[in-house]
Amino acid sequence: MKPLAELAVEMKALVTATLLFLGLAVLVALIYLDVAHIGSNGSPLLSVHDISVTYYGPGVGYASLLALAHIHMMGLVSVFFMIGFIFVHSSFSPRWKATLAALPFCGFTVDVSGWFLTKLNPDWVYLVLVGGGTFVLSITAMIFLSLYDIWVTPRLTPKVTEALRPGT
Repeated sequence: MKPLAELAVEMKALVTATLLFLGLAVLVALIYLDVAHIGSNGSPLLSVHDISVTYYGPGVGYASLLALAHIHMMGLVSVFFMIGFIFVHSSFSPRWKATLAALPFCGFTVDVSGWFLTKLNPDWVYLVLVGGGTFVLSITAMIFLSLYDIWVTPRLTPKVTEALRPGT
């Protein structure tokens, strides 16, 4: 695939639609998380306590956690790969591209580990928050940076090139 800024308009449209749809899917998942887990502490907002209660003790069995982990990992690998694949074709530095492309995988591994550890001790719930926050923020950053590179960078490039041209 060409660099994002150099894609034909039809490819830019396809990549943009893909990124926006995946971003919407993640947003819907976050709303579901909020709706499905709120209320254990009387607050209408999702809290650390709500997440802790979900995983700690007899609430969810190990078989259910394993099934959830398996389903999420099998599904999210395609989301992480698609967003990461698009992002690594951006004009950002290889270090940024490698770091951001790997972060969702690392973050979700920490998140799932937190599920199992919180089952044993509710104090591990912060691992769930750190892991989940890491993968959500990293895919959000890749989506926005990719869209920037698709639609804004090509408009900036001629101006930058013109400014750097000798004799002007």
